[in-house]
Amino acid sequence: MAIDHSASGQALGYMYQFDRATYRLFQSEVDVIEIGIEDIDDVSIHKVSGKEIHEQDKSTVNTGSPLSDRSVALWKTLHIWAELVVKNPTILNNVEFHLVTNGTLSKKCLARSINDTVDEKSSKVVCDELRIMITTLREDLVPYGSTLSKLSNKLLRDMLTKISVFDNMCPKFGGNLEEIQAIRVFDPEIKVSLFDQMGGWVKRKIRELVQTGHQPRIRREDFDKELKGLVRRVSVARLSALVVPFDSNVDISKYESHGFVKQLDWINIDEDSIKEAILDYIHAQDTRIIWTDKNVVSETALTLYERDLKKSWATARRRALRQSLETDELKGQECLDLTVEQDSYIHNEILPKTITCGNFHALAHFTEKQEPAIGWHPQFKSLSKGISE
Repeated sequence: MAIDHSASGQALGYMYQFDRATYRLFQSEVDVIEIGIEDIDDVSIHKVSGKEIHEQDKSTVNTGSPLSDRSVALWKTLHIWAELVVKNPTILNNVEFHLVTNGTLSKKCLARSINDTVDEKSSKVVCDELRIMITTLREDLVPYGSTLSKLSNKLLRDMLTKISVFDNMCPKFGGNLEEIQAIRVFDPEIKVSLFDQMGGWVKRKIRELVQTGHQPRIRREDFDKELKGLVRRVSVARLSALVVPFDSNVDISKYESHGFVKQLDWINIDEDSIKEAILDYIHAQDTRIIWTDKNVVSETALTLYERDLKKSWATARRRALRQSLETDELKGQECLDLTVEQDSYIHNEILPKTITCGNFHALAHFTEKQEPAIGWHPQFKSLSKGISE
């Protein structure tokens, strides 16, 4: 069976537009309101100021470029934009034109010359070149050249300065995933997954808009909301997957002299509870090492997490001290119970109880050179100093 390469190329070109739109949404700044697909152009960017970017996307399955000097892709694009300017010359005050391809432009070609038009002098050179080429176009390109001929030299030069041409734009994602700031902290395979999932969401959203009679435009606000939810789910999955297995077969005697264990002794906690605290401490420390090694939790996130733990402890301590308990030991036990019953969160994910308790005990730990950040006994600071001395 013969393969219809033209149909395949069209399908890839259509997919490339959605990839470009998704990439644009990932990269969009706060001044972007919405991005359209097959609306007023292949892709269009609409800003708060009223300014727009009209993008034409030209993909190729070959190693070359679809934007040769006498290619249909190039001349049809110029024709489309020239039609807009003919109808409304003032459009040039608020519009940029972007021509994007996954192919590679040759060093000296018309498309590259157009991209390099930045002032009156350079635009005049390209304008004159176009005027000459129009008279020598082959038959299928003549209608496109005729549209350009309708523009005055000034309008044509002004339009040329508004055109930017981008080549080598990744055919798989519409751009370089490493340059997307919103997902920069993730591993490569996670970045690909996030892009693919958001790309699928964009396609479904556009289909829904078209079917309900709305313009095929994605609001940046809606995209950001969906992305934040997806990132949250990915982060939760990664954190949960990297909680190390709980190992109860450890030699707890190695930890009996640790500062956090002494704190429990000061408030007369029973041996079984101390053993459980040691296991929680080990579990939390091992898990934290894994998170750091895998770079799934930043140092900033861990710092904020510890700050939240300290706030929870401070609240529990005040509540315990307000109660009419007979001894400092009972007040300490109450403080401990109120503290460790709290849930803790990283990236909006509730952590396993052993991890939460273990991190509280890590903050209660102290050495000769390091004071405890939190404590259970009302006099834990002076007691820890007495021990260290």
